[in-house]
Amino acid sequence: MANWSKPRWLPRSLAAALVLLGVPLVLSVSAFLQDAPIRPGEPSPRTVIAPDLIRVDDPEATERARREAAAAVTPVLVDVEDARVAIPQTVRDAFTAAVEVRAEGEDDDAEPLQSEQIAGLRDRLPMLTTTGLRLLTGQSESELRRTADQAEDVAREFAQDRITDEDLDDFRGDRLRSALSLRSWAEGVEAEVVEPIIADALRPTVQVDAAATEAEREEAASSVQEVGRTFTRGQAIVVAGQEVEPLQFAALQARGLEGAVPWLVLLSTMGLLAALLLVVAAYLRVYRPDDWASTRKVFLLAVLATLYAISLEAVILLAPTTQTVWLFLVPVGAMAMLATILFDPPIAVLLTIPATAIVAFTVPGDPGLVTFVALASLASVPLVSRLSARGDLRKAAVRSTVGYAVLAAVCAAVFDGVDSSILWAAGVGALNGVLTAVIVNGSLPFLESTFGILTATSLLDLADRNHPLLRELEQKALGTYNHSIMVSTMVERACRAIGADGLLGSVAALYHDIGKVRRPYFFVENQFAIDNPHDSLEPPASAVIIQEHVPDGVEMATTSRMPPEVVEGIATHHGTTLVSYFYRRAVEEAGDAGEVDESHYRYKGRKPTSAELAVLMLADCCESASRAAALQDRNLSKADLEDIVHGLVADRVEDGQLDDAALTFRQLKTVQESFIETLVGVYHPRIAYPKAPGGQGERQREQVAPTLSQPAPPTLSPGIAPAALSNGADTARRDDVSADSGHRDGNTPDGARRPTSTPRQAGPRP
Repeated sequence: MANWSKPRWLPRSLAAALVLLGVPLVLSVSAFLQDAPIRPGEPSPRTVIAPDLIRVDDPEATERARREAAAAVTPVLVDVEDARVAIPQTVRDAFTAAVEVRAEGEDDDAEPLQSEQIAGLRDRLPMLTTTGLRLLTGQSESELRRTADQAEDVAREFAQDRITDEDLDDFRGDRLRSALSLRSWAEGVEAEVVEPIIADALRPTVQVDAAATEAEREEAASSVQEVGRTFTRGQAIVVAGQEVEPLQFAALQARGLEGAVPWLVLLSTMGLLAALLLVVAAYLRVYRPDDWASTRKVFLLAVLATLYAISLEAVILLAPTTQTVWLFLVPVGAMAMLATILFDPPIAVLLTIPATAIVAFTVPGDPGLVTFVALASLASVPLVSRLSARGDLRKAAVRSTVGYAVLAAVCAAVFDGVDSSILWAAGVGALNGVLTAVIVNGSLPFLESTFGILTATSLLDLADRNHPLLRELEQKALGTYNHSIMVSTMVERACRAIGADGLLGSVAALYHDIGKVRRPYFFVENQFAIDNPHDSLEPPASAVIIQEHVPDGVEMATTSRMPPEVVEGIATHHGTTLVSYFYRRAVEEAGDAGEVDESHYRYKGRKPTSAELAVLMLADCCESASRAAALQDRNLSKADLEDIVHGLVADRVEDGQLDDAALTFRQLKTVQESFIETLVGVYHPRIAYPKAPGGQGERQREQVAPTLSQPAPPTLSPGIAPAALSNGADTARRDDVSADSGHRDGNTPDGARRPTSTPRQAGPRP
């Protein structure tokens, strides 16, 4: 067991250093090994896998899509009625000009020459070539009229079409020739005359409404959603060695995966741990002063935090980067169980806060894992809060395995969606339960022994009857051993009744008299068919021998590395009470009480300070006195036992032995009721079996038991003292009211008188 007697500041300083330096260094290992910062435009130092669905907006792609949507809008067109009228009118005017030029010579009753007509039309029909003009003027009047009519029909058809600026060339080209080919024309007139005239007359029949078009384009652009890029769970966001695009970097930033400078991570972790340390220290100082005053417990908390950080970092480093579900393997339940066993449930619940905060800081962007850590930690506390047998730890392991599997599956389903990862999460959660059981069972004995922490599991080990000290007590002092077993039962039942630690009280009772193995035959319960060695000793010497079983027991327990709480039970089970039997003998021999130093006859122990040890003191004297009384009256009534218990408890209270104990009057009453109930179950009325007449040893048929008001005294063999039957009845506790002092001696109630049939009955028991 570690020595924690050094100044308190040193272990506390070491604990603070361990939390503020050791834990951040452990949590920063992954930052130094695999969390180098990733920068946009540079090759990535590592491959990063998306822990869940990540979607990031792409501003450039969004703007491009909006421009495309606006450009795709068809311009809003409106009809140009003037153009529809002008097209056929222009064609008509062209042919009218030819008729007019031909008619200019009618005044002279002579038609102008063709050359004169061509010259007259050249300026008016500039779209025609000389060939076209020659063909136009060469037609007869009827031919010219027919050509004009057909040309005007074609122009009128085109005027009804929606001709835009962009379509004008197409209408003047192929579409016009196609329309002209459907009609019959004089040779050469179609290409040289009609086509140029209509082509020249064509113009846009519709035009773009700029305002309406712009409004529609703006509406189309605004209807385009934000364009982004999606990275599904398990997809590589960046690949080692490839240049990191801005969009990839944005995805990394969205989950805090871009990495950081390792030293900055270390400093940030130290800041977080400093804040958590202050919160936990403040809680302990205000609400748990006993734990705060214990340097070994403070240092143990720091060790638990460090072990938790190591396990968390190990899972992060070993878990496959493509399957974040393996992070559910973080053994937070092991820390909660160890804290519950080594401390108590409130401390374990308190540690849930830093455990969850550390995970949230170390694995950012994973709310499912953070929720699992918090719930698994809280769920682990009640699993081990009431250990009373070794099998309880196995039950806790099974329940935690099932519980972690369910919690992991639920967290995966809620935060990651219902898919195949739920089964993986459940499997990893179950594996977490197995890992937790291994960690708890493997580390608990080491932590208990190193820090000297008394836990339920260590008490269960000490309660084993095969423990070397108990085996030695059984072999060397059987009467004391039987007495210790009975006291242990009384203490455990009484502690449970008042809400104290029954297991601690029971174990302390088993070892409270182990010092008697040094001189077993100086105690009456171990004097079987031998002379009492105190008959040849003076009272002062006998008192010292009786008293020394307490320091002897403390020495043996300390040498055997017994827990301090059990050692304290040995040291306080007599408190500072008086070895009254030898004190009265000394007074009788001296003739005057003033001639006897009373302090020499008082135990040099300490008064009990806890409820469990106070109950042990009371159970020790009550069991011995009741056993002694049962030697004289085998049919003790409940009233007799009540007198014994109430009297002895009153004596201890009057003597100030319970002044430092954490017991209320209500609890003290409950303890007495429990003692009486237990003792009634042991010393209940029994049927007497008298021997057959003539000494033949044959038992007669069962007779009616004597009544409690007229008990039949037990028959004792001549060579065996009643103490041998008492298995721990203390002679001093069997003494009646002192005749000299006129008051109860504080060791035995009225009526429990010491038998005097043999000298051995004078043997005292403290």
